[in-house]
Amino acid sequence: MQLVQLANFVLDNLMQSRIGFIVFFHCWQRDESLQFAHQFNNPTHSHLVYHQFVQIGGVNDWQDLELRYMGHSQPSLGVYVDFKCDQAKELLEEASREQLYNQHYHWLIHGNRSETEFYDFFAPFNISIDADVSYVKEDTSQDTISSVIYAIYDLYSNGKIIGGQLNMTGSHETACNSKECHKIRDLSSLPKRSKYGNREQLTDVLLRVATVVTQRPITWPDDMLVRFLSQENDTHIDSLARFGFHLTLILRDLLHCKLVGLIRYSLNYVTSKFCRMKFIFSDSWSKSDVVGGSVGAMVDQTADITATPSLATEGRLKYLSAIIETGFFRSVCIFRTPHNAGLRGDVFLQPFSPMVWYLFGGVLSLIGILLYVTFYMECRRMCRRWRLEYLPSLLSTFLISFGAACIQSSALIPRSTGGRLIYFALFLISFIMYNYYTSVVVSSLLSSPVKSKIKTMMQLAESQLTVGLEPLPFTKSYLNYSRLPEIHLFIKRKIETQTENPELWLPAEEGILKVRDNPGYVYVFETSSGYAYVERYFTAQQICDLNEVLFRPEQLFYTHLHRNSTYKELFRLRLLRVLETGVYRKQRSYWVHMKLHCVAQNFVITVGMEYVAPLLLMLICAYLLVILILLIELAWQRFLTHRTYLA
Repeated sequence: MQLVQLANFVLDNLMQSRIGFIVFFHCWQRDESLQFAHQFNNPTHSHLVYHQFVQIGGVNDWQDLELRYMGHSQPSLGVYVDFKCDQAKELLEEASREQLYNQHYHWLIHGNRSETEFYDFFAPFNISIDADVSYVKEDTSQDTISSVIYAIYDLYSNGKIIGGQLNMTGSHETACNSKECHKIRDLSSLPKRSKYGNREQLTDVLLRVATVVTQRPITWPDDMLVRFLSQENDTHIDSLARFGFHLTLILRDLLHCKLVGLIRYSLNYVTSKFCRMKFIFSDSWSKSDVVGGSVGAMVDQTADITATPSLATEGRLKYLSAIIETGFFRSVCIFRTPHNAGLRGDVFLQPFSPMVWYLFGGVLSLIGILLYVTFYMECRRMCRRWRLEYLPSLLSTFLISFGAACIQSSALIPRSTGGRLIYFALFLISFIMYNYYTSVVVSSLLSSPVKSKIKTMMQLAESQLTVGLEPLPFTKSYLNYSRLPEIHLFIKRKIETQTENPELWLPAEEGILKVRDNPGYVYVFETSSGYAYVERYFTAQQICDLNEVLFRPEQLFYTHLHRNSTYKELFRLRLLRVLETGVYRKQRSYWVHMKLHCVAQNFVITVGMEYVAPLLLMLICAYLLVILILLIELAWQRFLTHRTYLA
């Protein structure tokens, strides 16, 4: 064996793979090992590699192979195996049992067996689609001594445990001498594409896909459930599940998969040149955080991928990996403002601050005093033709001043130039203030209708409003496992008090209709499906009237795979392609409704009793006060008359 050339080949291969750590399993003699190590540590090489030698000749038990010999904290560890050694086969078999043929290990299996012999030996092994395994065949037919030719073959499987067959493809040939290595030729088009560019077609496996169906009986036959999820009408029914299912159909096409053999587990699936998908249906995402449902199927690895996206909670991320965002979760409480909950009298005072009102009242009072002085001077100090038939009282001039502020004229007009200038100033300031005031009041009254002051779950829990909920699995799970104090109060005051109420849990359509017909009734639902009912049954004005409280924090949905899944990178690249091409946005806009559109210009907003009632109350109180004062005046006049009669 020409170890100098082999050392150069290994260094060149590690440098191209960007790996700095390697373990050598060999059966060389001591002097051969020293020769190899000397060349491997040659200072002329710019690539520094940390390495370890393991003499496999004296090893009888390969159990705990990874723990004993290959423990590392690097992204990838190089592993060289001399296939000519007697113990090499046992080592490779143990690596298969421990599932070490994955992306975390860069395997270089060096031997001189033919491709057919090595394929037959390696075919039963558990090798994954992300495996980085190369068979290095040394060409012994060359007569040259200074140069050695190595043929590299790439090995992978689409998934041995789900039906994948070993794929062995020639990559290229490399010639190495005592100083350097260089590529001679390509054995196929494999080097021209990326790693997953060569492995993008899962043509020989049976993918197990966990799928959630909440709006149809899970006892239905599989073909009926698939037909329901494949439909494109009634997007508000089980929209999240169907949205994820249609994304899975797109992924299926990218992977060149076909739906064949939609039958139960006990039956055999039809052999096909396409990969196949077996859908595992459940009626919930999970029973607890990581147990049961589609999430539980991913955790215990009975499913390879979930068609229905789910939340990435802290507990789930211990077992699963979120590979890409494929959804958005938003649960809200909506209700119409109760008729007696929005009485507002301050809207008529809002255009001006209290200080402005005080100053305006002071100016009107001052003008009232000036008018009294003007009338007094005209009646007592000026020529007779300017005099009025009577001198107005101070109260009368105050009424004239405040009446002008309300754009009311007066029968009493000063005759003098100064008095008329006072009148001009009074009407000018009243005109300016009145126009500004009316414009602000009208814009306030004709803007969006009065909204409830309930903005948080704590305020909703403390209110007297009646609550109903959509019977969704994740809503019940959130109520059971949430640690937020407002949710605990909400359960205590809104849920536990209605345990005997059959209308506590209502389907989305019934709940939305009850919100429309009963102002003050609160309904909790998921927006992706519930908004479709709102747009169907509510008018544009009623949509703008709705109050909305966020039931739980907004969260993203992700497509999950098991943390140790070998398909993570392949599926991530394919789904990123779906995202980049705009297909994801198109599907999401079709299946998921995330926002209600309030277009206030399409209808005329009428001023309701919530604004007029305070004014009517003020008017009634004023009339009662006037009547009381009138009665007091009549009683006083009667008292004076009676006193005069007695005198």
